Amino acid sequence: MTPFNPIPRPPALPLPGGYAAGVQEPTGKVDREELPELQDIKVRGRSLRTWVISAGVVLLVISAAFGGLEKAADETPQVGAGTAIDAGQFEVTIERVVVVTDLKPLFTPDDGGVLLAVVTTMKLTDDTGVTPPRDLIRLIDVPGVKATEGALGTTNQRDQTPNPVLTPDRGEIVAYVWKLPKATDLPKEVKLTVQGYKHVDESVLDHYEKWNTDKIAAESTVTVKDNTK
Repeated sequence: MTPFNPIPRPPALPLPGGYAAGVQEPTGKVDREELPELQDIKVRGRSLRTWVISAGVVLLVISAAFGGLEKAADETPQVGAGTAIDAGQFEVTIERVVVVTDLKPLFTPDDGGVLLAVVTTMKLTDDTGVTPPRDLIRLIDVPGVKATEGALGTTNQRDQTPNPVLTPDRGEIVAYVWKLPKATDLPKEVKLTVQGYKHVDESVLDHYEKWNTDKIAAESTVTVKDNTK
């Protein structure tokens, strides 16, 4: 019987790195190229970390800007004497503030007291004549006058009519008058507010229009002229 001779196995081919096929690469630490850290990646010459910080700063600036605009919109305008104020139903210009001993026969102070008058130029923006409300103008932090207290009354300069009715499209000089009690230090300046009004056009069964109280239209700080001397 002829003996069986197996076909010889060809030698293993060497692979890159010096190891033959079927031979396991030795275990151990092999030097490899390390990936760069995230903050070290460059984009247009600047690190990614720098871009992220810059974007965050821009976002904060934009947010602050919009917040600032919203806040500014909510703040009451500060207006000086002689500047027209849009109060909705009325256009009001604070002309001056004076202290007088009396305005007989219309207004008389209490014994030993004086009167304080805020003189305005007022125009009606509506097409219906109306007497301006006594709380259209309020004094703030004036000794002897409550902040919630409306004027004692109003009068016009033209014919000294008490609580005059304004007519459309016609300017009128109107004084708002308060009492200052005895022994009150006369203020050198006063801070005041002008109330705003919003037009409402409603119709349920019958069509009608009205003006509702809105937010404060403006604040003003005005020097007081002492006419008691």
